[in-house]
Amino acid sequence: MKLTFGQAAKTAKRSKGTLSKALNSGGISAEKDDKGRWQIDPSELSRWMSANPFPNSHENQSETPEETHENSSLGVEVKMLREQIDAMTVERDRERGQLVDQIEDLRSRLNGAEAERVRLNALLTDQRDKAETSARRGFWGRVLGGR
Repeated sequence: MKLTFGQAAKTAKRSKGTLSKALNSGGISAEKDDKGRWQIDPSELSRWMSANPFPNSHENQSETPEETHENSSLGVEVKMLREQIDAMTVERDRERGQLVDQIEDLRSRLNGAEAERVRLNALLTDQRDKAETSARRGFWGRVLGGR
């Protein structure tokens, strides 16, 4: 919501004349409404106030403009921090997706390796002729060296 010229002067704790000079010199940008009245954006006023502090600010300045400036500065900082959090969240989600894909790939490789191991074990089983194992000689046959 934009401020009227009077509201802006009260918020800035400055005279209307001071704001008028700033407006005419280009220090503050504002728009005129359909009735020809100046409308000043609060962020624009805050920017101008921070660029044009009170002379002897400790003696002349009340806490209200300082609080307004601090609040607007905090608002900007909060906005920047939220944007950083959003960017970090997007990056975290992207990395999570990559990790899930990597896990799925490793699982499929492991399953394929297990199937290959089972197949190779089947090939490496005892391939001797069954007849040869049944014709084994007993103890006495080995001792006597029989046929």
